[in-house]
Amino acid sequence: MDMVYVDGAGRETSKRCLPGTREAILSEIKDWIDDIGQDIPRVLWLSGTAGKGKSAIAHTIANWFLERGDPGACFCFDRTREAEHRHEKIFSTIARDLADRDPIIRRALASAVRNDNELRHTKDITRQWKEFVLGPVGAASQAVAAPVLMVIDALDESGEAPSRERILQMLAGNLDPDSSEPMKLPTNIRILVTSRPLDDISVELDAAPHVRHVSMDDLPAESTENDICLYISKKLAGPRNAFEDEHFKELAQKADGLFEWARLACEYIKGTNKAGVDPMDRFEDVIAGTSESQIGTHLLDDMYHRILAEIIPEDTKAMARVRSVMAQILASFEPLSISALTAMRRHFPGISSSYKVELVIAPLGSLFAGTSDSHTPIRPLHASFYDFLTDESRSKKFFIDKSLASGGLAFGSLRVMKAGLRFNICSLESSYLPNSAISDLEQRVKESIPPELSYSCRFWGAHVRNIDFGASLAKEVKAFLDDERLLFWLEALSLLKGVGGSSVTLSFIADWVQVRGLITLKINGFSLCLGCRVISSTRISPIVFGILNASFEPSRPPSYTALRICTCPLCRLLPHNPGYSKCLPKSFLAPHELPLVMSYSGL
Repeated sequence: MDMVYVDGAGRETSKRCLPGTREAILSEIKDWIDDIGQDIPRVLWLSGTAGKGKSAIAHTIANWFLERGDPGACFCFDRTREAEHRHEKIFSTIARDLADRDPIIRRALASAVRNDNELRHTKDITRQWKEFVLGPVGAASQAVAAPVLMVIDALDESGEAPSRERILQMLAGNLDPDSSEPMKLPTNIRILVTSRPLDDISVELDAAPHVRHVSMDDLPAESTENDICLYISKKLAGPRNAFEDEHFKELAQKADGLFEWARLACEYIKGTNKAGVDPMDRFEDVIAGTSESQIGTHLLDDMYHRILAEIIPEDTKAMARVRSVMAQILASFEPLSISALTAMRRHFPGISSSYKVELVIAPLGSLFAGTSDSHTPIRPLHASFYDFLTDESRSKKFFIDKSLASGGLAFGSLRVMKAGLRFNICSLESSYLPNSAISDLEQRVKESIPPELSYSCRFWGAHVRNIDFGASLAKEVKAFLDDERLLFWLEALSLLKGVGGSSVTLSFIADWVQVRGLITLKINGFSLCLGCRVISSTRISPIVFGILNASFEPSRPPSYTALRICTCPLCRLLPHNPGYSKCLPKSFLAPHELPLVMSYSGL
């Protein structure tokens, strides 16, 4: 079904609770899901501070529900993927997952979007909620009384408060500002939401009569401590460890109900490679170094300091490398693998191409995911570690200033595109077929556009905008806009299903030029003419063509002309860009009238 979908936002079996733990709260949630009474709250909000284990419960419930064959969907927000704007795609993604698991929902959804291309790709989440979720689920409720489950994990990681405002209004039933009564949800719908108890979430959900609020902080302390004790006993089991029940209980008491602290403590205790030091020594260090007054965030911060102090040597050069690599990881708009991070760093100003990212990342396996595989995206294992690193009052000497990587990412993105972009990058045989007609296009894109190039094409404008205007970077931008690389970029975006983002990128550059103000840019006769296969009503290939005539003139007032919207044969465009026309085979030169599909005025 041709609808917007977020890859990688679903359930993960590896994040489930350890068997035998959290049984009481899991049983409570399962009973709520299966209770089909008319007065049962449709939404259950599970709140708790960082490290309490909310996501583990969410993934356990999602896996349990789907493994028993019932229609459900799991959608997870991730702070490291805010650039994906997941909040704009949440309900279209959930709807597609529900449709895959229930034939009634699938038919109702297909009927709603049939012959309506605009609806299929809408970013209006209110319409998504009504047309993609409420309508189809309501149709299913009339046929079968079985529950339909939606799990929304880590809603607090959607971004700033405005990013989730409409989502919260929908969950609370406050879609109609003129109505004093909340919108009623279908009787069979169950929505499990997890998040930290942020003010904007609390205000909206606590006031809704059909939302049940369960706080992890209100769970019996003894039950939580027993669960953590069982978890620790499993993690520290092994022939090398001489731990007994009393050790597990003592460590569980120190955890103050934080499963994440318990995980970190176990990783620290097991992780020694020092001569003459065994796990029991490290266990005793943790117990002695954790005071009774340390609770919540302070407890986690202390453990992060302990782990990092052991991993990172007291060496100026080593610390500089760690800060540089971690700044790159945290400043990237989406997680990149070791190989992609390294490929981009080779293009950073002043950084040697022999620099090995894995030297920094490999020892940090207890804090970052993806450290043991060069092709797995690197990201903090827990949101609290991201918060710790970026808050100087908490991390102190381990503080990571993301702005340290801004310049490198801007230059690196432009230079990665310079090195990697080329005409017809996926070696397509014909320019007269739509993307959907190329059966192996996805594989071609994967083989021809590596992750660092894909990333650079999508985010170079955002990185440029994030730093001050300077002559050296302006020169790089000018070089990119002056020749066929602009056209190759548009072609790559089309293949990556991101050509619509090109106007946003160009607006970022216009903002960077005009707002930063250190140097001005004059664009004379700026015009951009595009033709592409992405128009569903045409049979033209998604190779995107354009022309750009630009000149950079410092110290003059900015002068812009709007893009001219017209239709012209491709052969008339080519003389304006000889470099591009030379690399075009004759099969691309048919005098076909190309519709212009993008314009940006005021640039």
